Amino acid sequence: MYFLNQKPGRTAIVDGEEYLFFSGYSYLGMSYVEEFTSMIKEGMDKYGLLHPSSRISNTRLSLYKPFEEKIAALMGMEACVSFSSGYLSGHTIANVLSTHPFLFVSPYAHPAVTPAGKSSSLDFEHWKKEMLQSIEKNKPAEIALITDSINTSIGKIHDFSFLNEIPATIKVICLVDDSHGIGLLGENGEGIISILPKLPNVEYIINSSLSKAFHLEGGAVCCSAYWADKIRQQHSYTGSTPIMPAFAHTFLNAAALYDAQRKKLYQNINYLVEKIKELDGVNHYGLPIFVLHSTLTEEVFRPNKIIISSFGYPDPDNDKNNRVVLNALHTASDLNRLASAIRSKV
Repeated sequence: MYFLNQKPGRTAIVDGEEYLFFSGYSYLGMSYVEEFTSMIKEGMDKYGLLHPSSRISNTRLSLYKPFEEKIAALMGMEACVSFSSGYLSGHTIANVLSTHPFLFVSPYAHPAVTPAGKSSSLDFEHWKKEMLQSIEKNKPAEIALITDSINTSIGKIHDFSFLNEIPATIKVICLVDDSHGIGLLGENGEGIISILPKLPNVEYIINSSLSKAFHLEGGAVCCSAYWADKIRQQHSYTGSTPIMPAFAHTFLNAAALYDAQRKKLYQNINYLVEKIKELDGVNHYGLPIFVLHSTLTEEVFRPNKIIISSFGYPDPDNDKNNRVVLNALHTASDLNRLASAIRSKV
């Protein structure tokens, strides 16, 4: 356990000593991009710290409309509904879908998008088999699926080819939580939507936390106008405070900064992949997450003044997942030091 007294970046200060920091999910390292923080300050000066008002108030900031339109356009979706957190956005759309008579929630789906009592303890192949058997038996006209885009515990992008196995005569409403894909995947950071199968019977709803790559405390659901209307009728939307307006202001102006940092991050990923390529199974998916052997714990790296990600998730009692998480701020020297530490313990 490490307690930090200031923001981490490529390094973190612990008890007055500097450690290399390979944890957290600030993938693009935006908090150390001066122009980015200047945009946030500019937004705070113009709009204030918060806009503490109901989303259905008769006095609303015009800022949120272009903000939501830009997120929707990034994903090529018809509409977007924003929230103050990704957990709240996910919980809201999951609640909308929770009453569907044929709802299937995949293993490892994030708790935010898992309706109460709907989690699965099966492995993915057995879950898929049971789902297809249920479809064959009941022959519904429509089903709803809830899943994640990326399993960060094992650093894997989910394989959505199973959607091709669902009969084309069945309408599929597919909610994907893309909190760890948006801002990273795709040519412009559009996320998992860039690689999802394009099938005429499948309609996607994408939920995302904006905090990981975009470094903005907020959430968004991108979907059709029909589902956006359903979401805006929920009390968790109407009665909640919107995302901090300075963050919406920043998102509208930071596209070039995000692009530059994303390129740096992928340069770092490729560099480390090359440095430890002889270690099969560490990283096969082009993500900034490198899964380590269970023996490579945080205690192993402590003497090298390196902090990795090591904790049980989503439940604290789960076995610890030992991972290295890169960000765009890391230097070649940092990655050389990390690679040397990994190789010396394998």
